[in-house]
Amino acid sequence: MSEIIEKLKEYMQEELEIDTADLEPGSALFSTGIIDSFSLVTLLTFIESTFEFRIGPTDVNLANFDSLERMHAYIDRHIDT
Repeated sequence: MSEIIEKLKEYMQEELEIDTADLEPGSALFSTGIIDSFSLVTLLTFIESTFEFRIGPTDVNLANFDSLERMHAYIDRHIDT
């Protein structure tokens, strides 16, 4: 598993108190209720501070943030630029 996904899972486990033990990288998070809107905002703040880039308001959607895989791909696109 990638370092980015590991950081996301660790944050979700420790700060959001989400059991990530059986969470697969492709598991839907927001659309299934694992993450609610308040947790999503907190997670977005964590991503911005950890990976040092701003998330644009139009980027906050299920295509970018509904799974660990999607978050990983979104973060990869922004830290390589």
